[in-house]
Amino acid sequence: MKILLIITGSVGCYKSLDLIRIFEKQNIDYEIIATNSTFEFISKLLIEGISKKRIYSELFDLDMEKDIGHIKLARDNTHLLVYPATANIISKFSQGICDDLASTCLIAANKKIHFAPAMNKEMWANPVIQRNVKICKDFGHEFIGPDSGSLACGEYGSGRLVEPIEILGQLK
Repeated sequence: MKILLIITGSVGCYKSLDLIRIFEKQNIDYEIIATNSTFEFISKLLIEGISKKRIYSELFDLDMEKDIGHIKLARDNTHLLVYPATANIISKFSQGICDDLASTCLIAANKKIHFAPAMNKEMWANPVIQRNVKICKDFGHEFIGPDSGSLACGEYGSGRLVEPIEILGQLK
């Protein structure tokens, strides 16, 4: 198993650090893409420090793109996991928008993508988001969660990111 972990800018992205620790403990091979909005919550230095890996975030990185890096990242992994998956990344993917490294890799992927949603309960329940989730599912992609519980905004409901320990059992 080799996982491409895509971390997006949700308040729940701090849980990706625990997921990385699980990967390390279980000797799972992985690579990481973090969106620029991720770095509004956790630093690139922190992710690199925990993972001991290069964190990819720029679509137009000359060193990476001279070898068509976005295709390589999308294809050289057995599993693609978006953890956490924001309303933004789900919507962009469902509509074929690829304007950054993460969304471009998702569009270039030739395998099932696993999305672990994290957002406010009203965002998750919004008919636009539910339509976009359905589009993704209709194309064979899977959703892990969301869970119900206390949300970062202080509300309670569906939209909570599933715990890192639950993820590996869901990847098929």
